[in-house]
Formats: sequence, structure tokens, C-alpha cells
Amino acid sequence: MIRNYFKIAWRNLRKNKVFSFINIFGLAIGMVACIIILQYVSFETSYDDFRKPTLYRIADYSYINGTENSKRAQTAPALAPVIKREIPEVIDAARVVHTAPLMSDPVMQSGEYSFHEEKIYFADPSFLSVFSYQMTSGTIEQSLNEPNTVVISESMKQKYFSGKEALDKSLIFHEGERGSVVLNVTGVFKDIPENSHLHTDFLVSFSSLPWNLDENWDWGNFYNYVEILPGTDPSIVKNKINAVQEKYRGEIFAEWRKGGYTRELYLQPIQDIHLDSHLEAEAESNGSRRIVEILSVVALFVLAIAWINYINLTTAKSVERAKEIGVRKISGSNRKQLSAQFLTESFLTNSIATLLAFIIIRFLEPSLHKLTNINFNPELNTEITITLIALFLAGVVLSGLYPTFVLSSFNPLQVLKKNLNGSGNGNQLRKGLVVFQFAASIILIVVTLTFKKQLNFMLNKNLGINLEKALIVKGPGIKDSTYQDHLSYFKHEVTQIPSVKEVAVSSSIPGRELSWGRSFYQPDSPENRHGVNIVAVDEDFFDLYETSFVAGRNFSKENTSDRGALIFNETAIHLLGFQKAGDAIQKNIIWEESENDLHSKEIIGVIKDFNQESLQKEVGPIVFALKQYLNAPWAGEYYSLKVNTEDYPKAMAQIKEKWNQAFPNSPFEYFFLDEFYNRQYQAESQFNLLFSVFSALAIFIASMGLFGLSYFTTTQKIKEIGIRKVNGARVSEILTMLNNNFLKWMAIAFVVSVPPAYYTMHKWLESFAYRTNLSWWIFALAGILALGIALLTVSWQSWRAATRNPVEALRYE
Repeated sequence: MIRNYFKIAWRNLRKNKVFSFINIFGLAIGMVACIIILQYVSFETSYDDFRKPTLYRIADYSYINGTENSKRAQTAPALAPVIKREIPEVIDAARVVHTAPLMSDPVMQSGEYSFHEEKIYFADPSFLSVFSYQMTSGTIEQSLNEPNTVVISESMKQKYFSGKEALDKSLIFHEGERGSVVLNVTGVFKDIPENSHLHTDFLVSFSSLPWNLDENWDWGNFYNYVEILPGTDPSIVKNKINAVQEKYRGEIFAEWRKGGYTRELYLQPIQDIHLDSHLEAEAESNGSRRIVEILSVVALFVLAIAWINYINLTTAKSVERAKEIGVRKISGSNRKQLSAQFLTESFLTNSIATLLAFIIIRFLEPSLHKLTNINFNPELNTEITITLIALFLAGVVLSGLYPTFVLSSFNPLQVLKKNLNGSGNGNQLRKGLVVFQFAASIILIVVTLTFKKQLNFMLNKNLGINLEKALIVKGPGIKDSTYQDHLSYFKHEVTQIPSVKEVAVSSSIPGRELSWGRSFYQPDSPENRHGVNIVAVDEDFFDLYETSFVAGRNFSKENTSDRGALIFNETAIHLLGFQKAGDAIQKNIIWEESENDLHSKEIIGVIKDFNQESLQKEVGPIVFALKQYLNAPWAGEYYSLKVNTEDYPKAMAQIKEKWNQAFPNSPFEYFFLDEFYNRQYQAESQFNLLFSVFSALAIFIASMGLFGLSYFTTTQKIKEIGIRKVNGARVSEILTMLNNNFLKWMAIAFVVSVPPAYYTMHKWLESFAYRTNLSWWIFALAGILALGIALLTVSWQSWRAATRNPVEALRYE
């Protein structure tokens, strides 16, 4: 019997080639989109799954008068040792700190090989075990116990030692202005998987740092992780951690509370960091759970539209199968057997579509990864496999159940006595499903257009600073006491190159998150202290970037009193209590380096706010000081060059030649600032591209279904069209008659789609500090595009039917 079901199903597929192709290809494309998105979602939700589920990061939240002021991923270095010592529910705790807050432009050297390195961290010995590192050489227990030891990744082993044994070899660690130290390689670990919120290439022993940080509660640039006992309520540990902090900082906290300033520590599950944590000073860029959820909905939309095509086309052709069903029923087939037959057809169609989907993915996925630069889970793990099986079975049932109900419910006597014009209920359902398909299509078009509009807004908005033609060269990592002389030589020599107009030095550049900050307040208002980010610059910085002054002036090389002066941005001035920018000029401000280290500084200028970071963030308070006169070896160093030329290879060769003369031992690394700045929007660009691709697929599948329905409709009305033409009907009247229903459906789809599309996009835009407006033309254009796609889809069939010779039509009937 089962064999017979499949034989009949196969014959029906071959008999109705157009409809079979639409169903199979549409379902295949739907499955392709669904599988690819499932792989992406699986990858995004798998971050840090290979680490212990009882591992948490400590985050620091601050409040002013009960209102959230800041949320930081970094905390004080005293936390981990005291927590481990005083809280019994904590199995272990570990600190790790990046080089950025400690030194500028670190360089690793092995023999003649030297490179700037971004992923160097100092870590406690327990960090290796807490973070489940996989060692290929050395041991977790011993590798970071001694000062001036380092463990490196396998990639770095290949890079510095050409794949040879690295254990007990030496690396020279150049720490910028702090000098250099020789590190002994005590271990090699497997490269950190891509799905980790924290990647390291070098882990230097924490005891290599020249300070005792076990009791330091002021320096807030460290990541603290705790591993708690299984089954322990994290909220209990969180409360105890805050109690410990209060125990050691109660006196200063009491003073802060008088001014309405409070702080609280929280525990973040490590597996939640990538998708749910968007704090200041994150170790790396995180993903977005909202994006994952949106793409998951799109996957279901695409698949649902493909299933709807199957339902619509199958029920539309029910008239043609009415006599077959009548004969089957008279011959003794019961409803159960008929249902089995139609579900078999659905199973066969979905099976072929799934097989085709995997063939398409085999060729498509590498290109998609290259196109979007998005990571996909390369394997169909257990979770994905179960989900796909569930979706396949759901597809078989959902796409086959209603047609089964409609077709098996026909009365055999009625269908054998006369032709049926179709089921009224079936027609209503088809209309409703077509409306749903195109309402979903309009929503997808609105979302795509809004994403694109916001992305263009961010890429083209006036930032208040000129990034064009700015070439950035990373400062030298190898320095000595003659550094300032070499810097002066380089600036003089490089400006002699015709294409180089200006050169400036700064501790940071636009597009980088600022991690160096201190508290500032007016002398008579110590209670109104605020954290302000610091950027160290030279006298040429503001001219090179064409920054506007709203009050005061720039630093002057001739005025020696400017060496200790400060320039603030507008946000910082207002935050510190000045009503107008001009009110701050020549006023003194207190720079609080630490609790007992206060410095009075004069304000000489206020610059117009510019967007230091992505437009997703509000402009923060920034203060600028002259770098040369600050004792801040942790301050980064970038050389900004304005290069005006079309022959960049020649210019770069000349700049590198001057660099090698000034800094012969330091590696030369450069990049273009506009590209670097726009890299902040890489995630949005990738998401926009991916969403656009799958939205186009959904609309394409919906159009295929509409094509099938229009093909069936015009075929059913061949005789009517012929009679109308014989009686003088014009082609335009025939086209109107055939397309009238489709136009009504599109109008209803537009009305239904606008409210959810508007609400969704309005809420999404609220997540940006600077955003475009949700223009009316987006909805109008989405409706017009959907209507145009629908008309193009059905008009070809309508035109063929309307222009056909009526004699042929009547003879055909």
C-alpha cells in the first residue's frame, strides 16, 4: 500500500511539472534560508559553551541619585583575591588585564621578528584553569606561577618560532615607555575558538606587573571572573561580593553617597556575555540577541511562505483532482487512506526539496561566508539536526494537512455528477494566505529599507571631525630616552614629503573606545565630580582634524603655561556644572588622579562635540591634555598623517622610509582612519546584507506562489476569456478582470502590514543615540515594490491569456 502511495505521488509530481517545480524549488529555497540562519544562530548562541557554566564575570554599575550612570565590564584588581579568600561559595577567582591600560603599543620580539600585538593580557595563574585552556605544552598548574613567564597560542608559536618547540624559549616584550623585559615561554595553548568573548594570544604572568595590586581598589581596568560552587544561587554570591566591597571601601562609599553617587557589582554568566552584554570596556565587540531573534523570525517567515505556496497550489488544483477522489471513494477508499495518500505526496515533495536544499547549501555557503564575513556553524550539530527534523515534519504536516482535509472531504456523487468550481472555504483560505505572504513581504521590505537608511545615516553623518585622507601609523613600541628627539625628526622629515600635509600625535583616534579616564570637578563643588575620558594630544591634533572651538583656543607651542592646561568638549563642560562654554575659559578644574593625588588645571578651550565612537552611543565627556608633558606610559600612541595624493603606494613607501630612519627597530603598521571608523558598523552592515538576501528570497518565493496561482486562474478562465473577446472585450478589460483580485489582496496586505512594521522599526531605531527618521516614503515604497512584484508576476500570464486568439481558446475548451 505504501509503495502504491509513493508511486501515485511520483506520477502526480511528473504530471504537474509547473506546480511541482514551484513547490519543490520554493520549499528548497525556504529550507536553504532556514538552514543557513540556523547555522548562524547556532554559532552566535554557542559562545563560551566550552567553558564552565558556573563561571561569571563581575560587572560594575554606578548610579547618581538612583539613575544609572555607567555600566562597566572592568573592575578593581583587589576583587579576585579577596573574593577567593572570604566567600566560601567561590571555588576560584582570576584577574586578567589587557595591555592597553598599562602601556602603549606593545611589541613582541623573537630574534629578528618583531610585531605589534593586540591580544596580550596579564593573567593570574588560576586563569588558565578557570577558563578551561587546552595546553599542548607546559601545564596549567605551573605555567604562570613565576614572574616574567608567558604562555602563547599555537598560532603565535608558528609565527615567532616557525613551528619549532617554543617551551623554555625567550621572547622580548617591549612595553613602550616602560622599557622591555625578557619573557620565558612556559606553555603553549590551543588557539581560542572563534566563539569566545575573549581571545588571547599571549598570557603574561600577573606577577610580572611591577605593582602589588591585591589591595588596589582604585584602578578599575581589570576583568575579574569567579567560579562558584554548582547549585549555588548567583544572587547570594553577588550580595556577598558587594558586602566585601563595602567592607574595604565603606568609608569612601559613605562620602560618595552624600553626593547621591552609589555603585553596585553584578555577576554576568559567561555564556550570556556575547549576546546580552553591552557594557563599557568590553574585551571585544559583542553580538546582539535581537539580531539573532530577528533572523530566526525571518527564517520561519521564508519557510512559512514556501509552505503556503504548497497549500495554495494544492487546494487550487483540487478541482482537477475531484473526479479522481470520487472514483477512489466509490472504489472503497476511506478518508484515512486518502489522507495517507496526500500526506505521502507532501512527504515526497518536502523530501526532494530538502535534498535539493542541502545540495544548494554545499555550493552556496562558502560564497555566503565570503560575501558577508559572518561565521556560520560548519557542522550540523545535534541541536541543528533535531531542529531540522522537527521543521521537516512540521512542513510535511502543515503543508499537507489542510489540502488533505479539503480533498478528502469531497462528496463522490457530487464530483462525478458535475464539475466543481472549488471549495468556498478553500478560496477564502487561499486569499488569506496570499494576503499573509505579501503582508510579510511588505514588512520585510520596510525593515530592509529602514536598516539601509539608518546605516547610510551613520556612514554619512557629519561627525564634527574630518576623517578624510587621514592615514594612521601606530606609534613605535620600542622606545628609549631619546624618543622625543626621534619623534621630532620623524614629524619634520615626513612633512617634507609633498603628499603629506600635516602630522599629529595622540593617545587615541576617532573610532576607538576611550579607556583612560579620571574624575574631575570644580574646586568649590567636589560633590559634583564626574568621570571624564582623557585623550592626550599634541598642538597639531585639532588643526589636522579640523575640530571647531566654541570657546577659548588651541594649545600653543610658544606658551609654556599650556603644558599643564586642558581643553574639554561641550558635553564635559556642561556635565561639570558650567552653563555656557565661555564660562569655563581660564577657570581651574580639579583633576583627581586618585583619592590623595589632586591636580589643579586651567581650562583654555572648549571644542564642539564630535562623535568619538559609533552613532549608537551618545557623545561622552572628553578632556584633552598635551601628551608630551604627561607622565602616562599607558597612553596609546597614534600618528595621524593628512595624505593628499592619488599615488598611495609611492606615498607609503616614502613614509615607511622616514619611519625606518627614525625608528629602525619598531615595526611599521598603518591603516586609513575612515575605514577604521566605519568598521564599528561592520556588524550592522553584515546584518543588513544578510537580512536583505533572505528578505529577497522570501519575496521571490511568494512571487513563485503567486505565479502558480495566476497560471491556474488564467487556465481555468480560458473559455470565459474567449467568449468575452468574441463579444468585443478589449485586452485592457481582460487584464483588469484577471488582475482585479490580486490588486485587492495587495491592498489588504498593505493595510495589515503597516502597523507591525512601523512599531517594530520605531522600537529598533530607539536603540541608536543618533538615528534617522522613520519616513512615510519607506512604507509607500514598500507597498509599491510589493505591488510591482505582484503585477509583474501575474501580468505575464494575464497578457498571454488576454492576447490569445479567442477561436483557439474556445477550440481548446
